[in-house]
Amino acid sequence: MSKKRWIWLSAIALVLIVVIGLVTNRVLTRESNFETYEVTPTSVVKTVAANGQLAETQLLAYGPSEQPVQLAANGSISIPAQFGVSLEISSIEVSVGDKVADGDLLFTYRNQFGLNTRVTAQSAGVVRTVDTAEGLRTSGQVVSIGSNKPIVSVFASEYDADLLDLSQKATIELDAINAVFEGAVISIGQVANSVSGIKQYEVLVEVKKIPAGARFGMSATAEIEVERADDVLAVPMSALIGEVPEVQILRNDSGGVSEVETVKVVLGIKGDSLVEITSGVAAGDLVITGIDGKIPAEIQFGPPRGAGNNG
Repeated sequence: MSKKRWIWLSAIALVLIVVIGLVTNRVLTRESNFETYEVTPTSVVKTVAANGQLAETQLLAYGPSEQPVQLAANGSISIPAQFGVSLEISSIEVSVGDKVADGDLLFTYRNQFGLNTRVTAQSAGVVRTVDTAEGLRTSGQVVSIGSNKPIVSVFASEYDADLLDLSQKATIELDAINAVFEGAVISIGQVANSVSGIKQYEVLVEVKKIPAGARFGMSATAEIEVERADDVLAVPMSALIGEVPEVQILRNDSGGVSEVETVKVVLGIKGDSLVEITSGVAAGDLVITGIDGKIPAEIQFGPPRGAGNNG
């Protein structure tokens, strides 16, 4: 190999070494772009989601009989009412939408002996339907009276049922009119209903007042608060790593150099998005929730939240 050729090869090699060194140095000195969450006292809330409808507590059917028949309760499926022998309706004293009080006259009919019999309201409510006309014969319902007392009937999955308790606060949303209002759990079903093969339990939520525009039968979603801790230190679920579990804290020294410290933590209440930390972090700590746009895999606790709960 000639001396001139050797010099050229040496020069090329030197250039390659310089380029590789610059690239390597840039990679090694590049700071990672951490996504962090600052730990501060906050509230950790766990909720159970349940779907159903806004309903009346009771719907009664009145026909040619002394007693009414309950068609539905708390939004349950209406059952057609029959009152026996077909009789002629003499007069109807109410119209759809009328408010009636206990004892108000609803209609009269001719009994088997041709005598007029009065049918009065057994409780206060609102006339929902008038199902026949004067002079016609019927053995079915003549009018139906709703209680006009609102209640939210929703169904929670079997995975969430054991978390529910009476008096728990619920936030109800009616998507149809984009309305949100509050209520409290007053009843939890003890026998499961099977919906598309999924076991669910009926939960009744009492509400004092419904928003303007709300109508019975509208679809409703309830977020029931089952656990809460206020003024506690917490981190997002995405900050937890490993099985211990641990979090990574981003610390800066006096020279502005960032260092990552991995610490073990003790968990408290696990909420919908945050988890309480009872030991391992302090207020002001910056916990890492992601790096370079990648979110660490969360730790899973038990069955998926809301599993089998119609979403």
